Amino acid sequence: MACRDQDGNLISADSTDMLNEHKLEIIPAEKVMKSGDFFVLKENPNIRLFSRAHKMSKSRGNVVNPDDVVSEYGADSLRLYEMFMGPLRDSKTWSTSGIEGVHRFLGRTWRLVVGSPLSDGTFKDRTVSVDDEPTIEQLRCLHKCIAKVTEEIEGTRFNTGISAMMEFLNAAYKWDKHPRSVIEAFVLLLSPYAPHMAEEIWSRLGHTKSLAYERFPKANPTYLKDSNVVLPVQINGKTRGTIEVEETCTEEEAFILASRDEKLSKFFHGQSVKKRIYVPGKILNVVLDRKNMKVGVQ
Repeated sequence: MACRDQDGNLISADSTDMLNEHKLEIIPAEKVMKSGDFFVLKENPNIRLFSRAHKMSKSRGNVVNPDDVVSEYGADSLRLYEMFMGPLRDSKTWSTSGIEGVHRFLGRTWRLVVGSPLSDGTFKDRTVSVDDEPTIEQLRCLHKCIAKVTEEIEGTRFNTGISAMMEFLNAAYKWDKHPRSVIEAFVLLLSPYAPHMAEEIWSRLGHTKSLAYERFPKANPTYLKDSNVVLPVQINGKTRGTIEVEETCTEEEAFILASRDEKLSKFFHGQSVKKRIYVPGKILNVVLDRKNMKVGVQ
């Protein structure tokens, strides 16, 4: 809302606290923009507006018809957005523009599993998933998502469960192949949030029965542990950087990784190694032969 004085001139919200003496008028959203923590007029950013949140009420004329939202974005998008706004027990400010974010998430999920649309805008009847065995990294990514979503559903923190699925989706888009077993488990995770789309994908995966009768995925603790560790690398007793290695990494493998690292390789160039001290998962200390040390390298 904008505030006008008795002469009809606009007054910035930060210049008056006497609302009863001035006239307030509603400003259309297209004429408003965000500036820091406040809303201002687009045509005159010096005029700060009054902004208040009210409960939906017919008397205020601020009711959002869910049928309109479903017609434009679909029931799953509306359902997902209501859960993504925050914990169900908390009060939230409704913003229809926020639906677009979860709507894009569902669109990306669909394209990941079903593939890109054909030239006529339709999609294939099946999916692009393969019957290959998933890699260890794919299983880790999946089971971390299962654990997080399960925990958040039990705590009715649906918004963070959706965030976990978004993170999984971002990782899955980087894979060359998408094993069917991983995709099916992810669709089951999605089903409580977006049941209509999940059912459609489940059918395209070749199932004839509803996924409502399937067991919810259970996280395997084996894949919840990170197998990589950050290993400090010392050159002549001084820490020069770190490398990421497997927990089972050998001394030779750690040294090779260190010598190829962009920041560490300069210390090894043209130098001979006198001794290596390696504590698995803790540290790699490389002692260079000081007789061959170059000027400026310590």
